[in-house]
Amino acid sequence: MTEFEKVRELTHNYGTNSYLEVSRKRLTEEGRTTEFLFVSRGFYERGGEKRWTKFVTLPDDPAVKEWLAGALKEV
Repeated sequence: MTEFEKVRELTHNYGTNSYLEVSRKRLTEEGRTTEFLFVSRGFYERGGEKRWTKFVTLPDDPAVKEWLAGALKEV
């Protein structure tokens, strides 16, 4: 059985009803556990529930995170 668990999340609201979210998620499948980073963009429904529209998953690798942080500052 496959299970997803959100370990931590940081959300930044922008515009009238939109958000950006960076979260760390844990995937458990057949006794193996893998952590990864999940970056999403979305909006809030009328009831306040989050709905993402676009996302990307990234490996939980310090070199990848360092490169991405630097690239975001440069562009």
